[in-house]
Amino acid sequence: MKQVVFLFILGLGLGYPLQGFGLQVNFKDEAVVDGPMLTLGDVAEIEPAARAKDLGAIVLFPAPGPGKERCFQSRTLKAYIFDAVSGQDSIQWKGAEVVCVRPDGKRLGPGEIRSMINNELKAAVSHLQAEKVNFELRNPPESLAVPTGRLESEIIFSDPDILESRRVTVIIKVDGQAVENLTLAGRVQAYLPVVAAARKLRRGDVLKQGDLLTTAKNIAELREPVLDPGAVLGKRLKRTVAMNQIIGKHDLDSPDLVKRRQIVTMVLKKGPLVIRAKGKSSRSGKKGEVIMIENMRSQREVPCRVVGPGLVRVEY
Repeated sequence: MKQVVFLFILGLGLGYPLQGFGLQVNFKDEAVVDGPMLTLGDVAEIEPAARAKDLGAIVLFPAPGPGKERCFQSRTLKAYIFDAVSGQDSIQWKGAEVVCVRPDGKRLGPGEIRSMINNELKAAVSHLQAEKVNFELRNPPESLAVPTGRLESEIIFSDPDILESRRVTVIIKVDGQAVENLTLAGRVQAYLPVVAAARKLRRGDVLKQGDLLTTAKNIAELREPVLDPGAVLGKRLKRTVAMNQIIGKHDLDSPDLVKRRQIVTMVLKKGPLVIRAKGKSSRSGKKGEVIMIENMRSQREVPCRVVGPGLVRVEY
């Protein structure tokens, strides 16, 4: 009888009833915190229920800041709990091995982040009337915890030619303040009309309207596709292309507008003054190239830029 009374008094001295020796701590997979400090009640369910209120209020450490998420191994949390629940020798641990903690607010899942990217992409290429447009991510993003407030996003593609982008930056803002900045790798997928050969074309052919057709293809599967047939007219093929085969930018070469030792027209402009003279080219040249031209009157060579067939502009 004396032994029972002693145990009862010991239990009161410790501040816990005897049923505390059957304490169960069941860790949650996720925890949402609405205060600056993380408590045991935030990360675990406690049994018996009579103990839950007091033990649940035990403070462990500071909660993650706004828009942040931290994940803790249960063994780390156990160490804090052992320190806080002094004298409890019989704790039964259950639940998750990892507990992810975030402050109270909105959670953005991978699907929502994809939608932000794809909505911006579709708007950016809407003038092309593309079909099945999306940005295929190499590694899907993880869920994000963001504070409560007015949510905005800024999407920046890595290449000015958006179709060539291989990365995208996603800036998440709440009430005008940036809370997350992600850079994600991937590529644009879009079915667009691209230029193909209407018949078999041979290396060296200069492209004409009748040589070309357009067909819808996923540009993500093509190398430097040409979208505008008008942009390739007059260009020369570097290789033979089969009928219906896609023509890429790398397949094209601009024809020489000036041939070696050709007699050309030289044009010199200075304000309203325009002077023309005849000259002889030192080599062949494509549009935009600078080549040396011998003035047939003065016998001097001067640098000139090719601007058209047999026409050059003096580069003084």
